Amino acid sequence: MAAALATGLLSGIWTYIAPFFGMLIWAGFAGCTTFFAVGTGRFRALATASITNITGVACGMMILLLSTTTEFSGGMAIFSGIVTTVMVLLGTVKPTNYTPGIFVGAFSTFASGGDWLIVAISLLAGVLLGFFSAELGMQFSKLHHKFAPKRFNKAQKTFIEGEENNTEIVK
Repeated sequence: MAAALATGLLSGIWTYIAPFFGMLIWAGFAGCTTFFAVGTGRFRALATASITNITGVACGMMILLLSTTTEFSGGMAIFSGIVTTVMVLLGTVKPTNYTPGIFVGAFSTFASGGDWLIVAISLLAGVLLGFFSAELGMQFSKLHHKFAPKRFNKAQKTFIEGEENNTEIVK
Protein backbone atom coordinates (compact mmCIF):
# COMPACT_ATOMS: atom_id res chain seq x y z
CA MET A 1 0.00 0.00 0.00
CA ALA A 2 2.81 2.41 0.88
CA ALA A 3 4.58 1.87 -2.45
CA ALA A 4 1.30 2.31 -4.34
CA LEU A 5 0.57 5.60 -2.60
CA ALA A 6 4.09 6.92 -3.16
CA THR A 7 4.16 5.89 -6.82
CA GLY A 8 0.71 7.36 -7.45
CA LEU A 9 1.61 10.64 -5.80
CA LEU A 10 4.92 11.06 -7.61
CA SER A 11 3.47 9.90 -10.94
CA GLY A 12 0.81 12.58 -10.71
CA ILE A 13 3.47 15.19 -10.00
CA TRP A 14 5.58 13.88 -12.90
CA THR A 15 2.64 14.07 -15.30
CA TYR A 16 2.03 17.67 -14.30
CA ILE A 17 5.62 19.00 -14.35
CA ALA A 18 7.26 17.07 -17.22
CA PRO A 19 5.79 19.25 -20.01
CA PHE A 20 7.02 22.43 -18.29
CA PHE A 21 10.57 21.12 -18.73
CA GLY A 22 10.00 19.89 -22.29
CA MET A 23 10.10 16.23 -21.28
CA LEU A 24 7.98 13.42 -22.67
CA ILE A 25 5.58 12.07 -20.04
CA TRP A 26 5.36 8.64 -21.66
CA ALA A 27 9.15 8.30 -21.93
CA GLY A 28 9.42 9.12 -18.24
CA PHE A 29 7.02 6.31 -17.47
CA ALA A 30 9.09 4.01 -19.71
CA GLY A 31 12.17 4.85 -17.61
CA CYS A 32 10.21 4.35 -14.39
CA THR A 33 9.03 0.97 -15.66
CA THR A 34 12.61 -0.02 -16.43
CA PHE A 35 13.66 0.88 -12.86
CA PHE A 36 10.95 -1.28 -11.31
CA ALA A 37 11.45 -4.12 -13.81
CA VAL A 38 15.16 -4.41 -12.95
CA GLY A 39 14.01 -5.32 -9.45
CA THR A 40 17.42 -5.66 -7.81
CA GLY A 41 18.11 -3.12 -5.16
CA ARG A 42 17.95 0.59 -4.91
CA PHE A 43 21.12 2.07 -6.37
CA ARG A 44 21.91 -0.98 -8.47
CA ALA A 45 18.50 -0.74 -10.16
CA LEU A 46 19.03 3.00 -10.62
CA ALA A 47 22.37 2.42 -12.35
CA THR A 48 21.24 -0.55 -14.44
CA ALA A 49 18.06 1.16 -15.65
CA SER A 50 19.93 4.37 -16.51
CA ILE A 51 22.79 2.66 -18.34
CA THR A 52 20.57 0.29 -20.32
CA ASN A 53 18.03 2.95 -21.31
CA ILE A 54 20.78 5.26 -22.60
CA THR A 55 22.46 2.36 -24.40
CA GLY A 56 19.11 1.69 -26.06
CA VAL A 57 18.80 5.32 -27.14
CA ALA A 58 22.25 5.04 -28.75
CA CYS A 59 21.27 1.81 -30.50
CA GLY A 60 18.01 3.33 -31.74
CA MET A 61 19.88 6.31 -33.13
CA MET A 62 22.41 3.99 -34.76
CA ILE A 63 19.59 2.21 -36.59
CA LEU A 64 18.03 5.49 -37.69
CA LEU A 65 21.34 6.99 -38.85
CA LEU A 66 22.57 3.85 -40.63
CA SER A 67 19.27 3.53 -42.47
CA THR A 68 19.84 6.95 -44.04
CA THR A 69 23.12 5.79 -45.60
CA THR A 70 21.42 3.60 -48.17
CA GLU A 71 18.66 4.09 -50.68
CA PHE A 72 17.82 0.39 -50.58
CA SER A 73 14.20 0.07 -49.37
CA GLY A 74 15.10 -2.75 -46.99
CA GLY A 75 18.03 -0.86 -45.48
CA MET A 76 16.29 -0.06 -42.24
CA ALA A 77 15.24 -3.70 -41.82
CA ILE A 78 18.80 -4.92 -42.38
CA PHE A 79 20.34 -2.37 -40.02
CA SER A 80 17.60 -3.00 -37.47
CA GLY A 81 18.44 -6.71 -37.52
CA ILE A 82 22.16 -6.09 -37.15
CA VAL A 83 21.84 -3.55 -34.34
CA THR A 84 19.20 -5.65 -32.56
CA THR A 85 21.69 -8.52 -32.54
CA VAL A 86 24.22 -6.17 -30.94
CA MET A 87 21.59 -5.06 -28.40
CA VAL A 88 20.93 -8.64 -27.32
CA LEU A 89 24.67 -9.32 -27.08
CA LEU A 90 25.11 -6.17 -24.97
CA GLY A 91 22.51 -7.59 -22.62
CA THR A 92 24.89 -10.42 -21.74
CA VAL A 93 27.71 -8.25 -20.37
CA LYS A 94 27.98 -5.76 -17.54
CA PRO A 95 27.06 -2.95 -17.15
CA THR A 96 24.44 -3.34 -19.90
CA ASN A 97 23.20 -6.74 -18.73
CA TYR A 98 19.48 -5.94 -18.76
CA THR A 99 18.26 -6.40 -22.34
CA PRO A 100 14.70 -5.09 -21.78
CA GLY A 101 16.14 -1.74 -20.64
CA ILE A 102 18.10 -1.49 -23.88
CA PHE A 103 14.96 -2.20 -25.91
CA VAL A 104 13.00 0.41 -23.92
CA GLY A 105 15.60 3.03 -24.86
CA ALA A 106 15.58 1.97 -28.52
CA PHE A 107 11.80 1.89 -28.97
CA SER A 108 11.48 5.21 -27.15
CA THR A 109 13.94 6.71 -29.62
CA PHE A 110 11.87 5.41 -32.54
CA ALA A 111 8.62 6.62 -30.95
CA SER A 112 10.05 10.13 -30.60
CA GLY A 113 11.13 10.24 -34.23
CA GLY A 114 14.79 10.26 -33.25
CA ASP A 115 14.65 13.15 -30.77
CA TRP A 116 17.36 11.40 -28.77
CA LEU A 117 18.25 14.17 -26.31
CA ILE A 118 14.69 14.71 -25.08
CA VAL A 119 14.15 10.95 -24.94
CA ALA A 120 17.36 10.40 -22.97
CA ILE A 121 16.53 13.15 -20.47
CA SER A 122 12.94 11.93 -20.11
CA LEU A 123 14.01 8.31 -19.62
CA LEU A 124 16.57 9.29 -16.98
CA ALA A 125 14.01 11.48 -15.21
CA GLY A 126 11.67 8.49 -15.28
CA VAL A 127 14.31 6.23 -13.77
CA LEU A 128 14.62 8.80 -10.98
CA LEU A 129 10.83 8.81 -10.67
CA GLY A 130 10.96 5.07 -10.05
CA PHE A 131 13.83 5.41 -7.58
CA PHE A 132 12.12 8.16 -5.58
CA SER A 133 8.80 6.30 -5.67
CA ALA A 134 10.48 3.27 -4.11
CA GLU A 135 12.29 5.43 -1.54
CA LEU A 136 9.15 7.35 -0.59
CA GLY A 137 7.24 4.08 -0.36
CA MET A 138 9.78 2.80 2.17
CA GLN A 139 9.40 6.01 4.19
CA PHE A 140 5.60 5.71 4.13
CA SER A 141 5.94 2.09 5.28
CA LYS A 142 8.21 3.12 8.17
CA LEU A 143 5.67 5.75 9.23
CA HIS A 144 2.90 3.18 9.09
CA HIS A 145 4.84 0.76 11.29
CA LYS A 146 5.67 3.54 13.71
CA PHE A 147 2.11 4.81 14.15
CA ALA A 148 -0.13 1.83 13.34
CA PRO A 149 -1.76 0.15 16.34
CA LYS A 150 -0.10 -3.06 17.40
CA ARG A 151 -2.27 -6.11 18.08
CA PHE A 152 -1.60 -8.89 20.55
CA ASN A 153 -2.15 -12.39 19.20
CA LYS A 154 -3.49 -14.41 22.14
CA ALA A 155 -2.68 -17.79 20.60
CA GLN A 156 0.92 -16.95 19.72
CA LYS A 157 1.43 -14.49 22.59
CA THR A 158 3.12 -12.04 20.23
CA PHE A 159 2.48 -8.56 18.89
CA ILE A 160 1.44 -8.58 15.24
CA GLU A 161 0.58 -5.57 13.13
CA GLY A 162 -2.62 -5.80 11.14
CA GLU A 163 -3.58 -9.40 11.99
CA GLU A 164 -7.30 -9.53 12.63
CA ASN A 165 -7.96 -13.07 13.85
CA ASN A 166 -7.62 -13.77 17.54
CA THR A 167 -6.19 -10.33 18.31
CA GLU A 168 -6.95 -7.35 20.45
CA ILE A 169 -5.65 -3.80 20.11
CA VAL A 170 -3.02 -2.90 22.70
CA LYS A 171 -2.32 0.71 23.64
